[in-house]
Amino acid sequence: MMQIFNVGIGELLFILALAFIVLGPKKAVVTARKIGVWLRNLVTSPLWREAMNASNEVYDLPRHILDDAELQSLVNELDLSAQEIENTLDQAHLETQAELSSINDAFNSGFHANPEFDDPSGR
Repeated sequence: MMQIFNVGIGELLFILALAFIVLGPKKAVVTARKIGVWLRNLVTSPLWREAMNASNEVYDLPRHILDDAELQSLVNELDLSAQEIENTLDQAHLETQAELSSINDAFNSGFHANPEFDDPSGR
C-alpha cells in the first residue's frame, strides 16, 4: 500500500475531502496549490535529502548489523578451522618426530650391537 508521510491513501482522501468541505471549492484549490509548491520545495531541498538519507541509514541499520554479525561468525568459524588444522599438523609432526626418533634409535642400537657393522672388512 502506498504511503505519503506515513499517511495511507484512505486517510489522505479523507483529509482532502475534509479540507474541501471546510475551505470551500475556491479556497481548497488555492490552498492545494500552495501546499503543492511547499511540498515540492521541501522535497527538492538539501535538508530533505539529508533527512531521507539518514532515515534510509536507520532503516538499513538492522540489516547491516546482521551482515556484520554473519561476517564475524564466519571469521570465527575460519579461525576455529585454522586452529584445528594447526593442531592436527602439530600432532602429526610430533608423531612423525617420535617415529623418526625410534627408527634412529633402533638403527643406532643395531649398529653397535652387531660388530660386523662396525668393521667394514667383515672380520
